[in-house]
Amino acid sequence: MSSNFYHEVTTEKKPWTHLNFGDRGDGLDFCFGIVSDRAGRPRPGVFEKAIEHFNRLHPDFVMSVGDFVEGVSVEDQSVAFLKRQWRRIKPEIEKSAQPFFYVAGNHDYSPPEHNFPLVEAHERQSKIWNDMFGVSYYFFIYKNTLFLCLNSQIAETGLGWEQTKWAIDVLKRYANVRWTFVFLHSPYYWDTDEFKALEKELYERNYTVFTGDLHQYTKYVRYGRKYFMLGMTGCGEVLVGQGPRGVHFGEFDHITWVSMFGNRPAFTNLALDGIYDEDVVTTEKITWLTAKYFRGNKKISHKEALRLRKLGIDIEETEF
Repeated sequence: MSSNFYHEVTTEKKPWTHLNFGDRGDGLDFCFGIVSDRAGRPRPGVFEKAIEHFNRLHPDFVMSVGDFVEGVSVEDQSVAFLKRQWRRIKPEIEKSAQPFFYVAGNHDYSPPEHNFPLVEAHERQSKIWNDMFGVSYYFFIYKNTLFLCLNSQIAETGLGWEQTKWAIDVLKRYANVRWTFVFLHSPYYWDTDEFKALEKELYERNYTVFTGDLHQYTKYVRYGRKYFMLGMTGCGEVLVGQGPRGVHFGEFDHITWVSMFGNRPAFTNLALDGIYDEDVVTTEKITWLTAKYFRGNKKISHKEALRLRKLGIDIEETEF
């Protein structure tokens, strides 16, 4: 575990995959990525592609805003049905080379609303979540930056007062961090009394809020601070049957990249279809005309490759 990382989760199971951070030395600069919703009519392979991209980009770690599994359905509300969904996606998440931090969404952890048609779903899904991850809300500090990971599905009003009081206590105890990032799934509860109380405690510090849920990327500004509702990382379109309508509707598959350099974060959204690995075009794959006349590859022998490697030179396997 990195000496730059601190938490107070005491359960045996933890809401993260591992703690092998991609530390960039002893300085305070770092980068992290965020995935948005997968569930809500998930499209196969998209979320998995995001994990592959992060393994290529090497952030220090990856955050989330929930909705990993589809959850209960009218036809099947059984525990076995729910666990099968987790058995499918959890191994894909665990392929992340960087630590991956879980945040609960409404598909993962059904809200306990009286008018919710599947009233037992909350109890079943909360037990499955806690059995896998120990807790449904928590915090950690990384390089003097606070990450507050909340469960917006735990009460009828979202956060509920027990969680809100816990969060306010965390904020009071760690008032001198350089920045605070708040993660929760749903923006629906921003105007509840509990969330307003949390915002009051946040008011005199630097902070940013990330949510998901509605499948449409939108940046909001509340009290002069940035609140992001992230878009899609494989979840279904807003208008069923039409497909994602594109960036101008906030409907596009993306990952978010946050660079914490100095005492101020910078935010970038990377469209999944706009990220390519280094082999996107090679002399083996190329089809354009010049390749017929120009081949740049020059092979070396295996013996020469071994000699160069002993000198500390990085040699591509395909070159000999």
